[in-house]
Amino acid sequence: MTLPGANFLDSKSLNGKGLKIIIANDANLETQAKKVAQTLVKRSDILGVIASWTSEMTMATVDIYNQNQLVSVSPGAATSELTDQPRKFFFRIIATNHLRAEAMVDVLMNKINQNKATIFYNPASPYSSDYKKHFKQKLSEKGGYLIDSFDISRPNFNAKNAIQKVRKYGKSAIVLVPDGQVTDSFAHALKIIEENDGQNWIVSDSSIYSPKTLEIGQPQLLEKLMVTVNWHHLNNPKDNFAKTAKELWGGPVSDRTALSYDAAQVLIKGIEENGEKHRREIKKILAGENFRVDGVTGEITFQPRTGDRKKHPLELVKVVRCDNQVFNFVFIPEKYSKPEDAGLNCSISK
Repeated sequence: MTLPGANFLDSKSLNGKGLKIIIANDANLETQAKKVAQTLVKRSDILGVIASWTSEMTMATVDIYNQNQLVSVSPGAATSELTDQPRKFFFRIIATNHLRAEAMVDVLMNKINQNKATIFYNPASPYSSDYKKHFKQKLSEKGGYLIDSFDISRPNFNAKNAIQKVRKYGKSAIVLVPDGQVTDSFAHALKIIEENDGQNWIVSDSSIYSPKTLEIGQPQLLEKLMVTVNWHHLNNPKDNFAKTAKELWGGPVSDRTALSYDAAQVLIKGIEENGEKHRREIKKILAGENFRVDGVTGEITFQPRTGDRKKHPLELVKVVRCDNQVFNFVFIPEKYSKPEDAGLNCSISK
């Protein structure tokens, strides 16, 4: 059987061998994630792990990998808990929450001229609660203030009542930071967008960057929504990765794919430079001052003590109408005024 894309993907050996990949599903459940991690660390032929996407599952498993001296590289775990209590064998591709929250405050203050905000988050989530802490701090430092906060993860959360309370605060922004879909907080965040009815500006981290947001499908509900993301294919449409991924998958890929690809490139280079030495030595390669990968999302180097990426510029996107897309809407970089400026043709063929 010939795999799709086999005719344009370059073949390359890794230390004279092929790269064997094992895919394990943690189902976004803590018990399953721990079971997977405990299974993987026992296999000596596994040299490294592209770890869980969410902060929740990463926090549940990071110590299992660390104690067994198996490098884990997370594409998406942003919680600063992993900076405050670093693990020697953990690295991450994504920007941490203190950088993400600062970028969000800049959007509020400089893009939409708002200095007051209400945040919707999950206080039990390592990602969401940590984000809220840093957001409040950064907003205060820059002369703004957090008016109120709502637990968006509660099963009985009522979006209509919440928006009525927000309205009492006058001109203020809504900040949506649902968790990594371990509760109903993402679905509740979409309800907030609908109930807001396009009145207050809404800003969100990349947790809202989803086709389900576009599925709302009403321009008046989406025109005041801005989202910070890790990468967008239209910011560099001629990039080889963007073109190859589009050809392989039949359409553009998200920032999750780009970050996961970069995590794989980091591990591959670490394995390659490590040669035949024990897998625990890969940690020294990745933490080394000369280690560097030119990733899809930019240059990747790590802080040797924490495993945090040294720098990772975030991008800002908005929603615009594009009639030949699946939901008739699409995310494009905020710097473009219309989809055609970003290189999209939104006309419907007759």
